[in-house]
Amino acid sequence: MVINRASFLLALGALTAGGALGGYYVADHGLLKNGLPLGATEQQGPLVTTEPVPSARPVAAPICDDMVGAPAACPAPGYPSEEGEGCGALPAKRCDDFKKAMKPRVAEHAVACLNALTAGQRCDPTRLSLCAHLALMSACPEPDAPVGASTTAVDDVGAHCQSVVEACGGSSFAPSTRDCRATLAGMSTLGRDHMVSCMKAHCADKGLVGCEAVLDPK
Repeated sequence: MVINRASFLLALGALTAGGALGGYYVADHGLLKNGLPLGATEQQGPLVTTEPVPSARPVAAPICDDMVGAPAACPAPGYPSEEGEGCGALPAKRCDDFKKAMKPRVAEHAVACLNALTAGQRCDPTRLSLCAHLALMSACPEPDAPVGASTTAVDDVGAHCQSVVEACGGSSFAPSTRDCRATLAGMSTLGRDHMVSCMKAHCADKGLVGCEAVLDPK
């Protein structure tokens, strides 16, 4: 085949001139990745993994222990009410009941509440009972007895609540099991025993709140 020298040189010049723009032209048509010139290499970016990130370990909940606590000193008995000032031994008596009828940490809250009252407020039995109630509602819950286990041996709260319900004779004044458990959970065994005795005599007129941490119900 005979090649015309002039035609060959003309064609070569056209290819050389087109090479300067060829990268843009080919890249615009998607034929060269990222518009890189022929023969160039692309740098590899960081490798991205799709493996799941291990989750953080769950934080253990703080242990609730009502047996750790130290109630403050009780107020000294005041003047008898007939002398026109104070209300006698009522605040000191109720404070002493708190310490005996409640677990230490619960009693600590109840006594602190009582000591924060003014002299006049300490003479109000309702205010004193409110201190007892608020402290008991902050107590650690006690778990139910396992299914099939002896209620008396395993679940002391459940056994006392059953006695409370029986003490109310199944009347409409009988507390729910939930309310009873919440009330008795923060009490000592002595407090639970006296709760049953109080409910036997005062289920209808005092109820759970009126019998909370009361060792000598009237």
